[in-house]
Amino acid sequence: MKSQWKFKNLNYWSRKFHIHLALFLLLFIWLFSFSGLLLNHSNWKFASFWDERKEKITKSSIRTVANLDSSAMLKNIMQQLKIAGEVSEVWMTADSIEFRVTVPGKVRNLHVDLRKGISTQKELTFNSWGKMRTLHTFNGVNKNNPDIQPNWIITRIWKLAMDCIAIGFVILCISSWIMWYKLRKTYTWGPLILISGFAIAIFFVFLLRML
Repeated sequence: MKSQWKFKNLNYWSRKFHIHLALFLLLFIWLFSFSGLLLNHSNWKFASFWDERKEKITKSSIRTVANLDSSAMLKNIMQQLKIAGEVSEVWMTADSIEFRVTVPGKVRNLHVDLRKGISTQKELTFNSWGKMRTLHTFNGVNKNNPDIQPNWIITRIWKLAMDCIAIGFVILCISSWIMWYKLRKTYTWGPLILISGFAIAIFFVFLLRML
């Protein structure tokens, strides 16, 4: 009797979590589902973003400050140019510094002549499809140096949000299983569907490595 009460209580809270969490994650689920489709079907004409990109080159005068390390110098240059974003691909010499600043939907490649105090900024701006596509993979990870952490606060917040969304999906799956278990006699196809899902997941995760 006590175990039945515990399971009934668990089922009650599972429904609560499942409904409210699904409502909260609804737009995120749509976003990642649709952007995933865009990544898998880059040939869709209506979602073209690369051909629709806008390019602009801007030259600006900046004030260079001596005796700054690379991090402080980058911060100073970006403040003067009034730009923000995830900084990557930094290349610095005695006379110049090159780096990339990325935000979803916009990429800036900058070359700064430290002797002349001139910044050349090549800017690529994508449409809404490009921005949505970027959000799917935007986490600030440097492929060449994965140990480097994101340096833009928005990237860190977005990365944390993606972790929370992933945890939310796990909770949704667990709560679905708990609710199904109570009604398993009604949904007789449940075990077959559950086993099929596990089998397909195991195939893609483990068995493909043997092929």
